[in-house]
Amino acid sequence: MEEVFAQRNMPEKQKSEPNSMAQGIPLKSGIIYGPVNSRRLGRSLGLNLSPVRYKLCSFNCVYCQYGWTDVCTLDTAPYEKDFPSVDDFARALERVLAEHNDQGIDNITFSGNGEPTLHPQFAELVSIAGRLKQKYCSSARLGVLTNSSTATMGSVRSALDSLDFKIMKLDAGDAATFQDINRPCPQIDYQRILESLKAMENIALQTMFIAGEFQNVDEGKVASWVERVGEIKPIKAQIYSLHRPSAASSLREVPAEKLQEIAARVEKETSVSAEAIVAAAPYRPHFSEPRQR
Repeated sequence: MEEVFAQRNMPEKQKSEPNSMAQGIPLKSGIIYGPVNSRRLGRSLGLNLSPVRYKLCSFNCVYCQYGWTDVCTLDTAPYEKDFPSVDDFARALERVLAEHNDQGIDNITFSGNGEPTLHPQFAELVSIAGRLKQKYCSSARLGVLTNSSTATMGSVRSALDSLDFKIMKLDAGDAATFQDINRPCPQIDYQRILESLKAMENIALQTMFIAGEFQNVDEGKVASWVERVGEIKPIKAQIYSLHRPSAASSLREVPAEKLQEIAARVEKETSVSAEAIVAAAPYRPHFSEPRQR
């Protein structure tokens, strides 16, 4: 499917920064991508709400397939012109859904180059997507892949509640591991995210397990994470490891056997259903060095 959002200029303050597209796989260049075959979501039509010329996110994860974050923030006001407009989004999505006409799409998923809920009009875009889905692809489900950083915001929580599925990130069972792996912007507090996730209903947790210089897979880190899963009580825990190039070059894929062991432990200790999602192809290392924190 052709991507349909014309690229805009990078903010002046970012022109001297390294471009994210040179550090991982290329950023999505449009609003719509796919349908793609997703390990978790079947035939999924992706919705990219982030800028396309540079990477803006609230996290700077060491494993991100799009490389290091150029703008790490929760405050998107200075960059608002670089997000797709409401009208651009509505036109692009309607055209694609009309073409498919309820065929070949299992899920419509807000995801993309960065954290989708950072879009200044996220709630309005969720409403538009819901209306267009019902009109053209009523059998598809509408959902989000989110890093959970905005789960503390009431307006975002209300928008999330209207979705068919919510896959929320939690890569760490403690604040220190969270800082080491996810590298959030300064406004983000691990404990506040955790409390917000505990208060939410009908969520799935997604967790990336990694090994190497940065890791969350030793006994203590896994035990803490399992404990957090038991506190949150999601409807499902989805765990996986590296599949695409990552920002940091020192990472290693966690073997499928270890993922399956962690999934079994979750079910035994918390009674939460857990799924180990194993890539069909081996991880391809990417050679880059982490930016200094």
